[in-house]
Amino acid sequence: MNKPDLKTPRRKRRRTCYDRLRARIISARRARRANPATSAAAQLLAIFTVMVGRTPLTPPASVRYAAPSVSPAWAERKQLAQHLGVPIRYVEITMARGEVPYSVLFHHIRGGGALRRDAMRVLRTRAPEASIDWLDHVEVTGRWSDLLLCFVRSEYEEDTDIKLLQSTIAWLDTLSPHRDIVGPAETGTGMGSGLAPSPSGKDSDPTNDEGGPKGRRP
Repeated sequence: MNKPDLKTPRRKRRRTCYDRLRARIISARRARRANPATSAAAQLLAIFTVMVGRTPLTPPASVRYAAPSVSPAWAERKQLAQHLGVPIRYVEITMARGEVPYSVLFHHIRGGGALRRDAMRVLRTRAPEASIDWLDHVEVTGRWSDLLLCFVRSEYEEDTDIKLLQSTIAWLDTLSPHRDIVGPAETGTGMGSGLAPSPSGKDSDPTNDEGGPKGRRP
């Protein structure tokens, strides 16, 4: 049996398109393995390109604030509050009871802020007229504790009115020093005018120093 001649060259196989594509893939893989930094840089560049592409070239236009539309119910309550002369928060209780109770007003005064402002507005219309100046003094000086002490937990609102007047009188006493009680003549009433001698000569002795009538000789 004859052995094949090993020195005889084999016929080379002709490369096809598949072989060329396979060679390109192998070369690309070798290049990617050889320089991994290039691949990472390419990925970062791609991500940066996508981010820049999504960013608008012009700045967004400024959006103006638009107040929310007023509901018809709120507009009706506001108009009714103006008609009643009370803040909007007191519309329902005013319609139900005719006026805001002192208990509600003093509770809101204790709360402070917008509640106190609205409560003081109504309290000026409810408190005795003589106490208005004292209420101004309380609001300017911030002596809210003095005002809160005027509230009386009673079924009679007049008890709180009395306390308001008492506090007003005590405040007025601190404004001017105590004076002696003036007589009727000093009050301008004309009562008791005969108790003091008149400076005029009408009520003086009709006789002269000689004891006889003025202008007469004995």
